[in-house]
Amino acid sequence: MVASASRKIKLSKNIKPFVSRVVRSGRVQKAFAEKIGRPVGACVKAGVKKGMSGAEIHKIASNCAKAKAGTKL
Repeated sequence: MVASASRKIKLSKNIKPFVSRVVRSGRVQKAFAEKIGRPVGACVKAGVKKGMSGAEIHKIASNCAKAKAGTKL
């Protein structure tokens, strides 16, 4: 499978917009989604409740991500 590139508007260090090529369907992107993205997202979804503050949500997300730290893609 060949990873296809698409275009996306990004911001530079100087906050100037520019068009960049990004890969969205490549092998590494799919591995990230399977091994890290979906499990961490499910953990955050299970821990977040209505009415929580941003700091509380950030702490939950951080704790969920720590479990997947060092995962090899």
